[in-house]
Amino acid sequence: MTHLLRHRVAAMAAALVLSAWTAFAQDTVAGHWTLEVDSPQGLMKVGLVLTVDGEALKGTIASEMGESAFTGTVKDGAISFTFDMSGPQGPMTITTKGTVAGDDIKGELDYGMGVAPFTGKRSEQ
Repeated sequence: MTHLLRHRVAAMAAALVLSAWTAFAQDTVAGHWTLEVDSPQGLMKVGLVLTVDGEALKGTIASEMGESAFTGTVKDGAISFTFDMSGPQGPMTITTKGTVAGDDIKGELDYGMGVAPFTGKRSEQ
């Protein structure tokens, strides 16, 4: 095998491995999650369901305040999505950013008047 051909084969193999790893990382984001949100109303339990298609994220988020569907993005375990919910002061748009590492998730919900951090674990449902 020529030197140039070996480099091309090695580059293609590396690209294949990187592509497979990225797909694996995206798949680990999908699932059911139980979050604890440190909200202005105190510690709140929140259910989160995530589905992934490439870098597209879809899901639902549910708490005692209601349930909302959303779409967003995911890349290398970093998630981002926005949803609307009714709060004590009326309707609000909440921007969520977080990271998933194995069976753990953490991030923050920005509700416009402040930020509420969250942590969570993967759940069965």
